[in-house]
Amino acid sequence: MDNTDNRSTLSLTGTLSLAIGFAIGSGIITQTGIAISMTGRSVALAFLLSAVLFLISFRPLFIMSSLLPKTSAAYCYSKELIHPDVGILYTYVYFLGRITIAIFGISFAQYLASLLPFFESPGRQRALALALLTVFYIVNLFGIRFAARVQNVMCIVLIGGILTFIFAGIGKVDFALYVQEDFLTNGFQGLYSASSLLFFAVSGAYIITDFAPTIKNASRVMVKVIYGVTIVVTLLYTLMGIVASGTVSVSEAAGKPLTVAAQRIMGQSGAYAFFVVGACIGALITTLNSSFVWYSNSLIRPCLDGMLPKKWAKNNRHGVPFILMTIFYLFGAIPTILGIDLEILSKAAIGLTILSACIPMMGVLQLPKKYPELWKNSKYAARYPRWRRISMVVLSYGILATQVISLFKSNPLWSNILIVGYVAIVVICILLKRFLPKRAK
Repeated sequence: MDNTDNRSTLSLTGTLSLAIGFAIGSGIITQTGIAISMTGRSVALAFLLSAVLFLISFRPLFIMSSLLPKTSAAYCYSKELIHPDVGILYTYVYFLGRITIAIFGISFAQYLASLLPFFESPGRQRALALALLTVFYIVNLFGIRFAARVQNVMCIVLIGGILTFIFAGIGKVDFALYVQEDFLTNGFQGLYSASSLLFFAVSGAYIITDFAPTIKNASRVMVKVIYGVTIVVTLLYTLMGIVASGTVSVSEAAGKPLTVAAQRIMGQSGAYAFFVVGACIGALITTLNSSFVWYSNSLIRPCLDGMLPKKWAKNNRHGVPFILMTIFYLFGAIPTILGIDLEILSKAAIGLTILSACIPMMGVLQLPKKYPELWKNSKYAARYPRWRRISMVVLSYGILATQVISLFKSNPLWSNILIVGYVAIVVICILLKRFLPKRAK
């Protein structure tokens, strides 16, 4: 077990900074317009609902990471607390879900086109997105940690850009008409689908569970930080949703970048340029840059454990897992070159991300059996008897499963067939792996 002790390096302030950096990122920039197309002006409710569902459904993971801090936490709980084969399933579902990296480059090109009309054509946007992916792929091959060095500064810039958008636009929203026109445009189903999509935007703080071994007093502060940061960020995002959907018509905002509303509010002013460069492009660039390292490092342990080819974890002379990084570059480049629709890509990627999040939740049921003394001496032992842990897991699976279904339901059939087929192949291979050796005996 990875123990947390006095040698841990992340203080409460450092943990807060890390959580804020993960929580405020590209999700709000890439997903808001798509969510508006699903539910209209009730996108603000979708943000709130998404945060509530996230905090409820991820409770098992919070408990496990508090008591059993691990790097690559979800993978470790899947493998160690449930079954090694479940660790394989998690690895491959999580792996395909990293096609999220393509979203950042495509969205970057869309936002830059709002400042530079030269990039308005789809072909030039694809070329720009591919160039951006390539630049940060090369940068990360040399081990440069640009996002880590400027994260605190970029957090301030991002928050500044968000507040600029909110303060400039909130007074221009006609609240008397807000809930009367284009509200809940697709009923509860549309609202729930939008909340599922926005899961990606509001849930970023949970990533600090992978850093639990390095957080001082992780059992006491980590979950509080996740809850606190999620609530504050969700309130900011909710206000952004109100402005984005309330200052222009829903037909103008649906599926479009936030620059549509920002330009109506601020015109071609310095404030508008600051919002686009600081909040929109800044969020996308820092998220893209850090994603190369984050995605690659998150799968090193599964590679070393033999869940993926071990050679994929091989480092270059700069200490970078260059094969994994190249694979994720292709994950971003291929959808970009093919011109896959951003909405389809977002739903598929986020659906896979949520699906992978379902997998380790059952581990909390095995925690008292695998680590009896640890559980007995914890604050959770009396608070969470077995019946309550079972109820908690069932609720988590119910929430996350319905979110995946709501996202995939409106996807093209070919997209869902590819995803379901991929997961089915993984499951069949796992079963064959267990069955064939027994036959050989």
